[in-house]
Amino acid sequence: MSQKETGSPVAAIDLGATSGRVMIGELVDGKVQLTLCHRFANGPAPLDQLEDGASTQALAWDIGGVWAQIRIGLKRAFALRPDIASIGVDSWAVDYALLKEGQRLGQVRHYRDPRNEQAVPDLESKFSRAELFERNGLQYLPFNAVYQLQAEHSDSRLAQADQLLLVPDYVNWLLTGHARCEWTNASTTGLLNQRTESWDEDLVQHLGVGDLLAPIIHPGQEVGSLLPELAREFGVSNPVSVVAVASHDTASAVAATPLTSEKSAYISCGTWGLVGVELGEPVLSQEAQEAGFTNELGLDGSVRFLKNVTGTFLLSESVSYWNQQDKLAAGPEVQLSGLLTEAEILPAAGVLIDPQHKMFLAPGQMPVRINEAIVAAGGRAPESRAELIRVVIESLAASFARQAREAARLGGFELADIHIVGGGSQGELLCQRTADHAQVPVIAGPVECTALGNVMVQLNVITQGTNKAEDLRTVVRRSVDLRHYQPDSALKLV
Repeated sequence: MSQKETGSPVAAIDLGATSGRVMIGELVDGKVQLTLCHRFANGPAPLDQLEDGASTQALAWDIGGVWAQIRIGLKRAFALRPDIASIGVDSWAVDYALLKEGQRLGQVRHYRDPRNEQAVPDLESKFSRAELFERNGLQYLPFNAVYQLQAEHSDSRLAQADQLLLVPDYVNWLLTGHARCEWTNASTTGLLNQRTESWDEDLVQHLGVGDLLAPIIHPGQEVGSLLPELAREFGVSNPVSVVAVASHDTASAVAATPLTSEKSAYISCGTWGLVGVELGEPVLSQEAQEAGFTNELGLDGSVRFLKNVTGTFLLSESVSYWNQQDKLAAGPEVQLSGLLTEAEILPAAGVLIDPQHKMFLAPGQMPVRINEAIVAAGGRAPESRAELIRVVIESLAASFARQAREAARLGGFELADIHIVGGGSQGELLCQRTADHAQVPVIAGPVECTALGNVMVQLNVITQGTNKAEDLRTVVRRSVDLRHYQPDSALKLV
């Protein structure tokens, strides 16, 4: 993409675990401009609220509600820019819709659904955890799609289904009527063999999904055209293409992360923190597996060698809990921004917690569990909410720093710097303390990295660009302001 190129705008549907948005992106004088058209809340819902007679413990996504919000967003986008040329979809990974004859079978179950952990021993009685890593290169996480699909065998809908579509592929199907599976997201399921970069025949046969999986396509390929009935609903008169982007939101974020060099690490920080490096080949060693790292596919054939760690989930869940308590007491709403400001002037936490501990995996009563973890680690329970937030920030920063250094070491190089992108890049204390703990510079931004990656793949298709990550990152550097944090040399890695 040259600096003077200006073309038609595109629409990005960016679905996160706590919110979704529809944005317009366009290239103007070599810089990408984003316009927010619609933002909406998202999150887990008890399945019994969505399906009569369902288990009260089960969790799902209100995917019907998400689709309704997407349509509102697209209608607003086309009202602003009738010349939108294409649409791209990215979302969180691993979750899927099951269909029969074009109708969805039940809800899209949430990756935090407790049924998944119960299915782990069933799958691993056939494929050991080490063998699974040898095949798919993925970090063990009980919510990986392979475990979810094993859990499906306790229900009847998998046997009824004739199609399985990951969340962004399902939205693409709703938009076009074409079923495809984009490969960066396919690589998160555990069903893709890292050595062959195709479906693992033994796994898909064992799980009974061999006939349900859609053909794999790559970022930049067309899924299909917007359905005529949706074009009428959105007031569209010109042809609109739906383009496969790097549909796993982390893949889109990393594609737009302006890495300084091959020795840079990235942290895509939102609900989850995805900490890793970009490599040319997967790392499938026993050491990588035991360290909990994962190999996922990225743009231009790259491998995202990373670790999924807890991100801002502990913060958002704590604020949600406090707001529920204060609402009962008729108190004012708690704002995270205010707590962060208070936390910045507090001394560094003396005791840290492990944000990755399984006690923090489920939502609900988060401050209670954090207090328990602090006391168990030898500290005293925080006297204020800001003090608890400070402990969480310090613990996240130390965790991020350790994992970034470990990713670089396993990738075969010494870490030079860390790029933090996504919502977490706005946290000055988090960025500075990550630099301090890692003892390397931290570059923060862009915030809207996922949407940028989504948009830029589409713009590259329109302008017939090379679709290479380094070219996209050049445009990002021109388009956004980055903040730099230098480490305090007096501090050591925790």
